[in-house]
Amino acid sequence: MRKNGKYRFSLQFPAETEEQIQAGELLERLGNRKSAVVVAALGEYLAAHPALLSPECRVEIKAVQSLSQNFLEEMVRNVLKEQLEAVHEDGSDTGDDVDFNGNITEMLDNIEAFQ
Repeated sequence: MRKNGKYRFSLQFPAETEEQIQAGELLERLGNRKSAVVVAALGEYLAAHPALLSPECRVEIKAVQSLSQNFLEEMVRNVLKEQLEAVHEDGSDTGDDVDFNGNITEMLDNIEAFQ
């Protein structure tokens, strides 16, 4: 909003991705000097994307969510644990002893393929 020759805005975003956390930490560290950095960053962005200055231009920003290694590992462990428990409850256990933790650890060593 523009008032008395100044623009005033409020920002809020989650701290879910590394990009959001980095941006939040920088803005937090800047204190009352955020405005100069935001104006400079937007100036560079607009110079690289001048079409955004056109009133007819429709702005669409796609955020890429990156999942942390720990989150992916925990998710895989939970899914596998649920599946294994379902097999045991179902009575369809083949009787083979499965090295559950060893197999999961081996799989999680290669989890970069899923990122």
